[in-house]
Amino acid sequence: MIQVVFNAATAFLLDDQPNWSAGIVVDASMPASYERGITGRETRRPTGDTLRLALKFSCNLNSAAAITTLRNSLQALNVQPVLCPFWPGGFAAGTMPLITAAFYVLFNADGTYSSIQPAAALGGGFAKTAYPLMVGRFASDPDPDLLFDTYGVVNYSFTEDANYPLAPAAYVPPVGIAAAAGLRPLFPWRPNWGTTPKSGGSEQDIDRQQIGQLRSMAAAYYSQIGRRKVSQDFTLSNADPLNLLAFFVAQQGEQNNFWLPAALSEASLTQNVLTTDAALHVDNVGAIGTNDFVLLDDLNNRVPLQVTGTAGSTWTLTGAVGTAFKQAATRIESLVLARFDVLKITLNFTDPTLATVTLKFKETPWETAAVAGETINVTQGALPVTAILFVFTLNVPGAAVASYFTNFERNLNDGVNTYVSAPIENEPITEAATLEKQTVKIKARNFAGNPLAQMIPFNLEWPLTLDIYEADVTVSAVPTIATLQAAGRCLFSGEVSGSDIDPPFINASCDSMKAIFDRQIPRRLYQRNCNWVLFESACGLLLANWQWNALVVSYNAATSTMVIGTITSTNGAALVAHFFSAGYCTITTAGVAQNRMVSDNTAPAAGQISLYLSSPLVTAPAVGDAVKLFPGCDGQKSTCLNKFNNYSAFGGFPFMPVGNPTVMKINQQAFGGGKK
Repeated sequence: MIQVVFNAATAFLLDDQPNWSAGIVVDASMPASYERGITGRETRRPTGDTLRLALKFSCNLNSAAAITTLRNSLQALNVQPVLCPFWPGGFAAGTMPLITAAFYVLFNADGTYSSIQPAAALGGGFAKTAYPLMVGRFASDPDPDLLFDTYGVVNYSFTEDANYPLAPAAYVPPVGIAAAAGLRPLFPWRPNWGTTPKSGGSEQDIDRQQIGQLRSMAAAYYSQIGRRKVSQDFTLSNADPLNLLAFFVAQQGEQNNFWLPAALSEASLTQNVLTTDAALHVDNVGAIGTNDFVLLDDLNNRVPLQVTGTAGSTWTLTGAVGTAFKQAATRIESLVLARFDVLKITLNFTDPTLATVTLKFKETPWETAAVAGETINVTQGALPVTAILFVFTLNVPGAAVASYFTNFERNLNDGVNTYVSAPIENEPITEAATLEKQTVKIKARNFAGNPLAQMIPFNLEWPLTLDIYEADVTVSAVPTIATLQAAGRCLFSGEVSGSDIDPPFINASCDSMKAIFDRQIPRRLYQRNCNWVLFESACGLLLANWQWNALVVSYNAATSTMVIGTITSTNGAALVAHFFSAGYCTITTAGVAQNRMVSDNTAPAAGQISLYLSSPLVTAPAVGDAVKLFPGCDGQKSTCLNKFNNYSAFGGFPFMPVGNPTVMKINQQAFGGGKK
């Protein structure tokens, strides 16, 4: 393990060659979410579309220099990225990789580190042996075992933790037969029979509960088709381990289904099969039961078939077989429309071209043909890749500011807005059909531009609202907000009402219709000050008529003081000290607007005014940056009359007495005298 420079920053590279005799374990996963109904029908949604990889392997350290280099690197490592070659994906000089990556690491002929090269430098191949490069972190701290002072063994457990996904080369599996979702592929690999495959089991959902003291449990069962479970071990050689990864990606993990030979012999042929045959002669016609799909396999050819009926000693097929099979060399194998039953597959490599893997599959019996009341790929079966979108809106008076984020693995775009990939997620959303308050909790890291960061330390000057959408992803494109709203895919809409800070993480609470359900006072109060917010409809004043434009002269970040000049407006009001107090301003720097409340201002002097902002600006403005200014209102009668000339719309009760004249104050009379 050595220190290197990666993307102009310090990183640590696992440069020691792995000990292949000890094996290399590769975990590959695909994030997904699926739901299953009480009849066994299910929908499956990927929530990401690239492989997530993790490696476990060991290295021999055969010199004191190697041991001390590793020690020094581990002491220096904290938050820097760890770089790990994808050892099973190595390719020789002048050849092309079977695993594509954003970067590759090159090694000299003696196995020592040479350089890191971007994919753009690949051309027709590198001049040295190279490996796809993964960027991530240690899943657990390495702790080398020293056999003696100049020789040791270190076990590495590495996992990806950066947006540099690896992609296996495309692999085209054998063609299967049609199902409800169209033509589905045939799983291409035969199991290792030395590991006793399992395929005879089946499951159905039955809810059993102990109610009372009966000897039997109360059961609830809904009509469904039994789902067969298959578990098989495979020994893969040459390019097949990487082809399995490609197949896993193409199926989006658990999302898509395929035809799986279940390793269970349905019956035996009693005659040879001709290419034109549309029926099979078998020794046990009834053995097929309710299962309609079979596979003919003679170890050279594999043909999937559908059985439509039985008659005498034959199974009738949907059409001609198309391939000839010898009776003595062919087995009839049960065929299952199945999906992967794991979000992660684990490959155990014993050398770069040999690996073993145990795979679990689950039958999808409702998806062999169309089902009444269901639409395949819409209400049932595999659904598109899905992302969650977060839209924060800071409701600045007259100029709402929206921020767009997603917790998807990359940035997304709807043609208008870009949703920035950020560490943010929501907990379950409470929903109700009645007018009850809905709530959700948001968890996020305090990343740059996070709107929730304005709650630290209490810099949020205007209401902050949140809308959460669910969107289908096509490469990096999502539908517009209007389209999502029309489709009813807005999951939550409400206001950020509070936060719990655990630096650098933020947990925020959000509520819908909070202003209605949590209001503690009536909308209008009997009070001397005005009830209306400046520029709201009841106030009657138009924001556009009370805008001043200016340019930045200077800015003092230490005091949050900004001097402005070149002040203009269509409004003829005289600018005096405190005129913009409790108002706000918008400063545009490099095309980005920043909004701040104005605590106070000085009177004009030499055409310039000093503004005292309520909180510091994130980005210091440059001289000449544009500023928009809007005055504030303290709600007093004199301000409404003299500053805004708007007394006819005054929303207070200026002549209301201090005390209630209909109630007389009772004074308790003090009686003198002593104790008798």
